[in-house]
Amino acid sequence: MKVTKEIRFYNILFPIWFLLFIPLAWIVVLPANYIVDSLVILLMMKIIGVESKRKMYKQSILKVWGFGFLSDIIGAAFLFLTMWVLELSTSNDDPSLTIPAILIAAIFIFIFNYKISFKGYDKSVRFKMALGLSILTAPYTFLIPLSWIYG
Repeated sequence: MKVTKEIRFYNILFPIWFLLFIPLAWIVVLPANYIVDSLVILLMMKIIGVESKRKMYKQSILKVWGFGFLSDIIGAAFLFLTMWVLELSTSNDDPSLTIPAILIAAIFIFIFNYKISFKGYDKSVRFKMALGLSILTAPYTFLIPLSWIYG
């Protein structure tokens, strides 16, 4: 008799598993992320004193928004692969896996925004904008255990 080990992937709440299990969530998540990214861009431009706010916003918002999702997917993939490789099958509410996934996503948010979204701007402005976005828009929702939702 072959015994199979059940593997459950808790803690990967946003955006991948949540959006796969509840496809209508895209209707809420996409505009919500757009709004959050917009607010962070506007806040960072105000803090660092960008003069051509409208121009920078128009040139960067779609890139920031798209790369934010891509970065979240990369972080979630790391979390998924780590749990798969370690064959974790418990509720895994341990932040020792989720925090590295958040950091990886934040690093990719920084890299994509610094190298692509704000390309053409002064290095200081690019650095500050990318750093602010990486800190303020990292996928902290990875820390929410699915066991809280599903019991």
